[in-house]
Amino acid sequence: MGPRDPYCFVVSYSDPRTMEEFERYLRLELNRSPHTVEAYGRDIRQFALWLGCEPPRLVLPGAVLPNDIRAWLGHLAEAGDTPASLRRKTQSLRALYRWALRTGKLDKNPAADITLAKLPRRLPDIVKVPEIEAILDDDPGDDWRRTRTHLALAMIYSLGLRQAELLGVRDSDIRPCGSDAMELHVTGKGAKQRIIPLPPALCDEIRRWQRIRDDRWPDIPAPRPLMAGPDGAVSKRALYRWVHDALQGTSAARKSPHILRHSFATAMLANGANLDAVRQLLGHESLSTTQIYTHLSPDELKNAYAKAHPRAKKPGKN
Repeated sequence: MGPRDPYCFVVSYSDPRTMEEFERYLRLELNRSPHTVEAYGRDIRQFALWLGCEPPRLVLPGAVLPNDIRAWLGHLAEAGDTPASLRRKTQSLRALYRWALRTGKLDKNPAADITLAKLPRRLPDIVKVPEIEAILDDDPGDDWRRTRTHLALAMIYSLGLRQAELLGVRDSDIRPCGSDAMELHVTGKGAKQRIIPLPPALCDEIRRWQRIRDDRWPDIPAPRPLMAGPDGAVSKRALYRWVHDALQGTSAARKSPHILRHSFATAMLANGANLDAVRQLLGHESLSTTQIYTHLSPDELKNAYAKAHPRAKKPGKN
């Protein structure tokens, strides 16, 4: 099914500031990240283009019907969009129409009854503990680049940080919390803050890197980013490249900063950490998000079966 003749064209005027107001609402009232605001705006413009009208006209009475949204999502699914992409596009339209209802532009939400695409449940890819421990046990020596990469790996794997969270760490976020103890104040998604205790060995590594950084680039203005280069804060692309290159010798299918975050959560839960504690350390809003890490390895499943099931203890016949 293609786009219908939209009611958009029936109305001759629509305030062009509509999208600006909506994006301001996302930023200031819902506290959505710049990345989310950009993605929602892109989705809405894509839907408007498919319908054949300008985005502001999407929030005129009668401009969009539920079947229009279903037809668009069906078209995208046939074109190969993933369930995750379809889900986000639906959430983009839901947010737009909730805002339109709230501001009196509409009295009915055409996206209210649209079902979110179901995400496949996949086990998270991780770096095996012996592999990442071997990398972190390797002393970077006096090489400042290797020292910085080593610290980035240690921060993500030891603390479960997101890529953007690590890049956002400033010296002022590393604070004392009692006798010789330190903690990290992290600003996560939606500007939500959480506090993570810093292990002593990691504190020592942070101090060592700070001395190297300050000797090399004494003119970086405050507040100084922990992960710095000659121009101050480094890019996501640079951090991704450091991690990707460092993980080349491992068996992980994907070699990215997020894989180290997966590895942190899996290691914590495998060693008996409370699920809610891991949720808080990761900065997840709900336990359901954290539960993807509660999987067991094939060896753990074999051991559990061998210990617990009566049939597993029966000898085989020769």
